[in-house]
Amino acid sequence: MKKFLGANYEKLAVGISLLCLVIFALLSLLRDNRRESKSFLGQNGATLSQESKTITLETKTPHGLMPGELVIIDGAEPDFFNGNFTVETILFPEDYTDVALLLSSGKTISGKIKQSGAKELNREWRFATGLLSVRTKEGDQDVRIAELEQLWGSTMLTIASENDNEGESGGDFVIATYQKRGDVAEKSESASGGKWIEASSPKEGEPNYDLFTPPVLYVVNGRLETSLPEEAKPEKPPEEFGLRLVAFEKVSYRFRIRSWIGETPYLEDLLYEFPAGSGRYVRNRLQVGVPYKENRNYKPGTPSLLQTNTEDPDKMIIVNAFAVQQVRDPKTGGIRPVGRAMVKDFRLLVKPFEINSFMNETHAGQYRIVVESASKDVPAEKFTFEQNATGDSFRLALRDYKILEIDIAKSRVHFEKQAIDPPELQREWLSLPLDDK
Repeated sequence: MKKFLGANYEKLAVGISLLCLVIFALLSLLRDNRRESKSFLGQNGATLSQESKTITLETKTPHGLMPGELVIIDGAEPDFFNGNFTVETILFPEDYTDVALLLSSGKTISGKIKQSGAKELNREWRFATGLLSVRTKEGDQDVRIAELEQLWGSTMLTIASENDNEGESGGDFVIATYQKRGDVAEKSESASGGKWIEASSPKEGEPNYDLFTPPVLYVVNGRLETSLPEEAKPEKPPEEFGLRLVAFEKVSYRFRIRSWIGETPYLEDLLYEFPAGSGRYVRNRLQVGVPYKENRNYKPGTPSLLQTNTEDPDKMIIVNAFAVQQVRDPKTGGIRPVGRAMVKDFRLLVKPFEINSFMNETHAGQYRIVVESASKDVPAEKFTFEQNATGDSFRLALRDYKILEIDIAKSRVHFEKQAIDPPELQREWLSLPLDDK
């Protein structure tokens, strides 16, 4: 016996060591050091519905699942609901709903969600640039969506199905969910006996292979790896500006002179034809040096301007000077009287200008500017403004725009846009197409 032990000592030592390793591994697998899977019973408030190839699960209480995690549906009717699936999206809870966030740093934040920006979280959330705002006892906190490890508060999610059936669950069913722990291996089992095992990530500096070395190893940043790292995914491109300039044109002045009595001119208002269809317009008698404002209660047959004073913030127009001159008509060669008025319009950021009875129309620095939505996802919409609209904001095709500057000399406009996907401020000068200039 002693001779046998002496001759085979090394072999026996190696065998006993391997046996100990096997026993240790079995004990580790049998040890109940995992988190049990959750189950949502249909009779307790969970519902299933499928449209096209998307199944929607709505739970009575927050499910705590994240996109990319695994679920098993068992016992549902119709049968096409049953099987193994991956969570595609979760719906963010409504504003001021209680939530708890687990961050990649290990920090947990609890409070009420104020705003999420996006409506849902998909499997690419780790590359998202948006923020979550949470109201906590310590105050409001903004959290980057990409830092999330888990979110509790959502009660609705979607999963992809390989069949294209449509319908709703018609009875009791079980949803077995499997969520990552990160510190130990997880093992979950469904009612039908299916199993998934997910290994934990290795600690810093340790290789991610087990007892037996794989045939190919790579050295990446000084560490042994079983595969080459994936290339970093490119950042999401900026959202299209979605706006184009379609008109930048002069607008004829609203008033003109066609008659006068003595030294008092009569201005025709081209906004009001009276009688209708006659080609004639309402006449307003304007005394020189007296301001007038718009008649907001205009009725056919009444003047469209009312006398006011210089302190009135609603004052609109004043005739600073008026004269009648004899001018030779270039068409007939005869002499004809021409009424000439120097007018100040308080709505326009221009110096006083002349209008006279010789002019068919006058341009006083007014422009009509039109933009149109250029997004492919929504029907075209238009917005019209004038040359004094700098600083104004408007909404077009579900996006908010602001007019930063109007360059009349170059017929262009500087806009600012609040983009949504990704969320950012965009600024761009828009000009007319060359064919329209």
